[in-house]
Amino acid sequence: MELLGYIVITNLIILVVLLYFVFNLSKKIDILPLTDKTNNSSITNINPQTKKTKIELLNDEKYYYYVLNLISSAKKEINIIMFSIYKCKKTEDILHELINARKRGVMVRVILDGEVESNRLIKHLLSSERIPVKLTNHQRIHNKLIIVDDNIVVLGSHNWTDKALFENRESSVAIIDKKIVKREKDYFELLWGSIK
Repeated sequence: MELLGYIVITNLIILVVLLYFVFNLSKKIDILPLTDKTNNSSITNINPQTKKTKIELLNDEKYYYYVLNLISSAKKEINIIMFSIYKCKKTEDILHELINARKRGVMVRVILDGEVESNRLIKHLLSSERIPVKLTNHQRIHNKLIIVDDNIVVLGSHNWTDKALFENRESSVAIIDKKIVKREKDYFELLWGSIK
């Protein structure tokens, strides 16, 4: 009986500590309101100059619309690490926006897993449009990471395939936080430099 009381008290203390941290963390993080899943996202409402971290949840197909809008609004740089890109109807829209960004003068760089067969076709397509693409050699990557203009990082479970974008249950997040974006950019640069 004493053991049960001890466990209850311990769990109560843990709960209070967790609530304290959640309450204090909520003062530092804004979770952007969910928008209609057919909406092209609320990216125009995001101010990267704010001191708070901004997070937008990108479940299922909302990711697709958000990424399209993000790429089309990029001003200077897009860096991508993607496990799998399969050329199909919806991914062609994203690839087309990447090519348009490059034509607007935005620097675009892409890292793909070298063991995924469809990535070779994507490398050929993007390289023909003067977008540098590197395929990993011996090291597998499973990342799904996009960094735009050193302001926003999008990461999560979405590959660029029609199934991942519109059939599977997938979750990703867009994060606006200078420190997090810098860490992910440093990670991208480290990986980019390690692939020959």
